[in-house]
Amino acid sequence: MNTDRLAASLAEKVDPHRILQLTLDMVRIPSPPGEERAVSEFYADRLRETGLDVEMDREFPHSPSVVAWLRGRNGGPTLQLDGHTDTVDLPGPVPRFEGGYIHGRGSEDMKASLAAMAEAARVLCEAGVELEGDLLLTAHGRHESATNETLISLIGKGVHGDAVIVTELGGKDLPITGMGLVFWELRIAGDDEGIHETVAEAGAPHAVMAGYRAVQLLQEKAAEIAEIRHPYLGAESIFIGRFQGGDYFNRMPAGCVIGGTRRFGPGCSLGEIREEFEQLAARVQAESGAEVEVWLDGIEGYSVDENERLAKALLRSHEQVTGRKLPLAGTRAAANVPHFVHLAHVPALYYGASYLTAHSELERVELAQVVRATKVYIHAILAYLGVAESSR
Repeated sequence: MNTDRLAASLAEKVDPHRILQLTLDMVRIPSPPGEERAVSEFYADRLRETGLDVEMDREFPHSPSVVAWLRGRNGGPTLQLDGHTDTVDLPGPVPRFEGGYIHGRGSEDMKASLAAMAEAARVLCEAGVELEGDLLLTAHGRHESATNETLISLIGKGVHGDAVIVTELGGKDLPITGMGLVFWELRIAGDDEGIHETVAEAGAPHAVMAGYRAVQLLQEKAAEIAEIRHPYLGAESIFIGRFQGGDYFNRMPAGCVIGGTRRFGPGCSLGEIREEFEQLAARVQAESGAEVEVWLDGIEGYSVDENERLAKALLRSHEQVTGRKLPLAGTRAAANVPHFVHLAHVPALYYGASYLTAHSELERVELAQVVRATKVYIHAILAYLGVAESSR
């Protein structure tokens, strides 16, 4: 039996009920950032039951990472399937299966994808498939806090594949490029004594008015960079999502904080973005007399060659499972692909079930889409790693 026929045969063994049950079991275990231990240990136990060699990296005791291996036999490359165990720390729907959808906080983002990873591995193990290379499954926390210490630590320890499928976002296209993302704040100092407006010295720095000037300059910069467009990605952007200042009608404000995001194309460094904000802060400070501090954190954009072996495997696998070609695209969302591209220096791509209700109050995922993703993972694993002669 050739590899394509074997993959198709294995894909028919995917059990939707098993995926549904594992997803619901994990959704019922709360796992906000920094509190993922219970769900990680539960997931590790389920992977052990499939026959994988499972380790727990406990460098972060409350956010342990799950590292699971299905070893190949001929020293081939390692393909990694990766996902995060934490969810946004917000109320969500009651966990349930209704109308073909799995509802609950973390259902779409991204416990269903973790279940898909587990099911793909289970099918391979139960069939006794011997791969030419190693299959690595990883699940880590602290993603939704935007810090990603656990993943960064794993990569620093060399725990990563030669290529990575990050099982997030949807399966309607294949993002081969992505925007960089910075979370930023301008922290403007004011009158720390909170004196009455009538006794404040004329011309004294006013934190809220300095913040207003900063917003004007940010809007000007946003209009400027909107002219910078990237293939598959569109225009660069600045978004202001927070403006807080002052605490009473007639007290001089003690400070002002403005925060938001800056999305930028591949090839632009974090250093360049920091310099952009430092220059803006210096101008506000010079004009207002108020001290302005810049804080930012983020990840740079990425691009992966469409002719990369992993890209070809995913494109072909999707078409084999669905009968439809998968268009190339870009993503303005920022998840964990850039960490693998920039820190591990390996090709990585997103491919998941869907990404329509993540973080929303009505989060849900269609079971049929999770099954589709699982089948594509099986095809892609066999296509990328190859199958030993004894398994064909």
